[in-house]
This record gives sequence, structure tokens and C-alpha cells, in this order.
Amino acid sequence: MSFLAELRRRNVLRVGAAYIVTAWLVVQVVETLFPIYGLSDAAVRIVVNIVAVGLVPVLVLSWVFEWTPEGLKKDRDVVPGAPASAQAAKRLDRAILVVLALAVGYFAFDRFVLVPQQMAEQIRKAHEAGRSEALVESFGDHSIAVLAFDDLSPEGDQEYLSDGIAEELLNLLARIPELRVISRSSAFHFKSTDIPVPEIARQLNVAHVLEGSVRKSGDRIRITAQLIEARSDTHLWSDTYDRKLVDVFAIQDEIASAMVEQLK
Repeated sequence: MSFLAELRRRNVLRVGAAYIVTAWLVVQVVETLFPIYGLSDAAVRIVVNIVAVGLVPVLVLSWVFEWTPEGLKKDRDVVPGAPASAQAAKRLDRAILVVLALAVGYFAFDRFVLVPQQMAEQIRKAHEAGRSEALVESFGDHSIAVLAFDDLSPEGDQEYLSDGIAEELLNLLARIPELRVISRSSAFHFKSTDIPVPEIARQLNVAHVLEGSVRKSGDRIRITAQLIEARSDTHLWSDTYDRKLVDVFAIQDEIASAMVEQLK
């Protein structure tokens, strides 16, 4: 008897086919369910590795043992061609057909239900991202977020002044029709955070960010302002203003004018 014929007699090929189809079905279900329960890709890989490694022991066991109405028996204890062997082969055939039916059913469910849902979700997210990107594109580089200025005064008690200066600058820039200026609540949301400027600009969908600091000593005030291009994270303009406190409104006008010139 040839080796291939012996494999067939011992139902090794049937068992191998049933195992492979079942393993494929298990992997497909795992890939669908694990993300729903927050399990990472590493967990999926573990299942795939276990299933792959399990093929060899299953084939070895199917070579050594045979399933009979009396339970598992070693192949040498089963008479070749006996009715029990034929029944075992038929049971395996039925099991393979059932697993194949389940696999086809899952494939159809995945193809006609899950995939369209996933595509619809991706399209929805793409549309949302497209609307955000369109805001930047429609204004070109003429979009800006004015972040809350840092209070660098020795006593650290001039937060109201630094916030007020940034807010007034925002209001001045918002009067320019050609310039899209992010609202105060959105821009000041990043106050006292360590988020990089490019990430802030990405979240706010702007091309530029204006940030700065305020120092007050006696009746003198120093305001430093920096205009940053978000894409390259580089300074387009920076200046420092040392004036008396009574000149703070004039400083705000100067900074706003400088912003307009830089964004032309």
C-alpha cells in the first residue's frame, strides 16, 4: 500500500482538511471579535500561532488513532475496511461539510454585512477629515490660532494680563475677513499643556500659530510674540516689545499689524 493510500485509509487527509477549514474560520472570527473587546493585534497573532502549530499534532494523532463507535482506538487495533472505519470516514466527511458551510456563511456575512459597514465608517471619517482639511485649503495659509500667552513675571501673578493680551490680539485678527481665526475657547484649551505646536495646529486645522509670553516689572511690560508655521514648526516672525504698561494697547495693534504682513 502506497503512503498516500495509507494516509487516506487512516483519514489523515480528511482530518487535515477539516482542521485547516476550522482554523481559518476561527482566525476570521478572532480578527472580527478581538478588536471589539479591546484586544490588540498581538492577541490575534497568538491565536494564529497556536492554530498553526496545532496542525502537526492533529495530523500525528489522526495517523496513530482512529475514531470508532467505541471511542478512540489505535489504528493497529482497528481492522482495515471494517464498518467502523467507513463510519468514521463518513462522520469526518459530514464534519467537513458542516465546517465548510459555516465558513461560507461567515464569508458571506463578512463580505456583505461587515465590510460595507466598515467602508461606510471609513467614508464618514474621511468626509469629516475632508471638511476639516477643506477649511485650511479654502483659506490657504491665512488661518491662525492665538494661544494663551505665558505669564513669565517674577511673581507669576499676571495671568489675567497675559490672557487679556492674547484675547485682544485674537479679536483684532478676527476682524480681518480674509483671515480665519480660531475661537478663544478652542485656542485657550491648550493652555498650560506640553502639546507640540504642529499637533495643536493639526487639531485646530490651522496653518499658523501665534504664541508668546508676558513679563511685568513695575510699570514696565515686556511682550514677546512668535508666529509659527505649523507644517515645518519654524518661526516665521518673532519680536519683543519693551514698553510702559500704559502702552499695552499700542503693542497689541503693532503685533496684529505684523501678523497681517506676515500672512499676506
